[in-house]
Formats: sequence, C-alpha cells, structure tokens
Amino acid sequence: MLYAKLGELNKKMVFLLTDQHVVEEGFLELVNNMLTSGMVPALYADDEKDALVGSVRDEAVAGGLLPTRDALWTYFVNKCAANLHVVMAMSPVGELLRSHRPPPIAQRRIAMSVSVCLFVCL
Repeated sequence: MLYAKLGELNKKMVFLLTDQHVVEEGFLELVNNMLTSGMVPALYADDEKDALVGSVRDEAVAGGLLPTRDALWTYFVNKCAANLHVVMAMSPVGELLRSHRPPPIAQRRIAMSVSVCLFVCL
C-alpha cells in the first residue's frame, strides 16, 4: 500500500521509524534496502508488479521511456524513492544502534541525500 501511494498516486510520504519499532535487527536491513535501492526486495509477486507497472506506463512512455517491463519497473521504483522520506528517530541509549553499522553504500547515500534520510537522536 505504501509503494502504491508513492508510485501510482505520486504522493510524498514520510516513513517514521523509532527505536521502539525495531523488534529485530533484520528490520534494519529492510530499511537499508529502502534507502539504497528504493524498494524492499521480493515485496511484490510478479503479477502485483505487472499491475504497478501498468499504472505508470502512460506517464513513463510520455517521458520517453521504452515500454519494457524492466524499464517501467525501474521508473516506478525511482518514482517511489523520490517520494519517500525515511525519518529514523533513535535514542543513543541502549546497545541496538551502537552494535549495528549500516553497510558503506548506505552510509554514502545518507551523507549525499539528507532529503532521503534524516537521523534524529533523542
């Protein structure tokens, strides 16, 4: 539903994540994927992807893209990434964040684009 609103409806949205939402460390890996690639891997089955791609087909073709499935999926993902802002509100108290370091690619992306990711320490 989140990605449908971002891509199909072109809504700008904020995904707010606090340290209380992180029940297991694997969740941080999903957020890292959102930051690095714009999408959570294997979130959609192929038939769901086809529906999402179909929703942006006319817009993408009007923008000069070839109407191939891969090109349209990339367009959809890039549109979602442009409309999604991830806000992480984490307390420096506790061991969860002290023991977790994002991969270097995520560190570069965070440093390059404050509009995509804002870290707030409470």
